[in-house]
Amino acid sequence: MSSSRREGDVAGLRAAEAFIRPTPVTVHGDISSYGFDLKSCTFKLALHAPSSTPEDAPTVIYLPEFHFPTSTVEVTGGTWEISSDDKDGALKQTLRWRHAEGDQTITVKGVVRKQDGALGTEEDEGYLQQCQKQNCAVM
Repeated sequence: MSSSRREGDVAGLRAAEAFIRPTPVTVHGDISSYGFDLKSCTFKLALHAPSSTPEDAPTVIYLPEFHFPTSTVEVTGGTWEISSDDKDGALKQTLRWRHAEGDQTITVKGVVRKQDGALGTEEDEGYLQQCQKQNCAVM
């Protein structure tokens, strides 16, 4: 195992990119679908809202800084803001989205991290690269 660290490594965590994922925290409406594509570092959420989002109850999405140190956001409508807080003792980055009623979608694109296979052994590779080599499916 190599002692060198690559950009994006998280101390004490192996394959962090595979389990540190964005997720809806609270949603105004019913989720139609959502998912995170690790390869393109893209999170998508589709929902159906019965009414416009109340000012004090937006749809909230957790965006881990590991994947989203900077982000590009596309929405079908409404306003959004990204903020960080540490009210539970750990810094958490969230996106708050206020949207209209009906079918709505949001796409958040993060930073795709380069993996340099020349640094270290296969044991040091990221989770995604190991799975791609072995043609495994992540459930």
